[in-house]
Amino acid sequence: MNARDMKPLFPAFALLISLWFSVSAARAVTFQVVDPVEFNRVIDTNAVHITNATLNFWLEGPVWVPADGGYAVFSAMGSHNRLKKLVPPTTLTDFLVPPASTLFNGNILDAQERLVSCQAGSAGLRVVMTTNSVVSVLASNCNSLKFYSPNDVAVKSDGTIWFTDPGYDSGVGMPQQPGFQGGYYVYRFHPTNGNATCVPVITSGLIRPNGICFSPDETKLYVADSDNSRRNIRAYTVSGSNTLSGGSVFATVINGVPDGIRCDVDGRVWSSSGEGVYIFAAADGHLIGKIRFLRTANLCFGGPQYKTLYMTGQPIVTSISVRVAGTPALKKLKADFTNGELKLSWPAPSTGFGLQEADQLGSPTDWTNSLLPVLTTNSQHTVTVTTTNPARFFRLRLN
Repeated sequence: MNARDMKPLFPAFALLISLWFSVSAARAVTFQVVDPVEFNRVIDTNAVHITNATLNFWLEGPVWVPADGGYAVFSAMGSHNRLKKLVPPTTLTDFLVPPASTLFNGNILDAQERLVSCQAGSAGLRVVMTTNSVVSVLASNCNSLKFYSPNDVAVKSDGTIWFTDPGYDSGVGMPQQPGFQGGYYVYRFHPTNGNATCVPVITSGLIRPNGICFSPDETKLYVADSDNSRRNIRAYTVSGSNTLSGGSVFATVINGVPDGIRCDVDGRVWSSSGEGVYIFAAADGHLIGKIRFLRTANLCFGGPQYKTLYMTGQPIVTSISVRVAGTPALKKLKADFTNGELKLSWPAPSTGFGLQEADQLGSPTDWTNSLLPVLTTNSQHTVTVTTTNPARFFRLRLN
């Protein structure tokens, strides 16, 4: 979203049952703990807070790319107008410089670790995929009507792409303009023939749909409403056929507005805000605590185990180690039993992931790396398992 919409507010009341921890002034970070048990599961209050990069622009859409040793890609907004690449801790280069009047905003990886991005600006207004510095358009309209300004994006394991359009940064706004959508909506499409498969999935109940993410099991879709009168995150139930129901308020940000949101592997929702990052419980959305340091626009999990939280705002990229892994690019193990033969498959590439097996479900030490030969075809890894009477268990796991 635009920097002008991130207006910090200071609540007139004090949160009860709150504990405060301060670290050294050089780190410039404090922690507000509301649920001590849950907070201790996710944050080490002695963790070092690092400034990875400083640019004098509004920064958005960080995503972790595990290839080539791992690096973060994020969007530099405004006149800087490009994607930047950050090799931790501080090596910063240009990743992609798009044509004038094209702004990259939200970024995510699909299951094949390809970069999917939302483009705003008068030359954008679309969702694109970037492969080897070549940008391909995935969706530029829905029912032959243009978008106002695609903002943030999520990818489901079935390949569908979901994105928000809150209308920021394009110069085209409501009321409805000729040739444009009837409002600020949330959409879904499949990258194969994207425009023809695009459908609006949320057309009411949100004023400025912004950040978007799925729960780890994909049964919930979370959408941040960044309108200053709302400041909340809504939760929708996702059916097997990708229809949505519900949409009640899951959590509310008090200072600033929720922009970028992400889930960790246990389903907690981490949200940007006007004072840092809010962490909400998966079950009921109660506030677990905050990482407080400065206004934050967006965030992602990264690092070899996805246990580093990267945060973008204005004008810096910062990171801090956390105790829980974020949900990485979608890697789901599928099983198919046909003609007496069991085949296990998962997306390729799968940087950092490996197939593990065990004779029984017990302690973590029961699992070992599988020695079954892996065949890679059509962007899928496949192994064939000889069926036997004894039970055998398999899982896909970060190494």
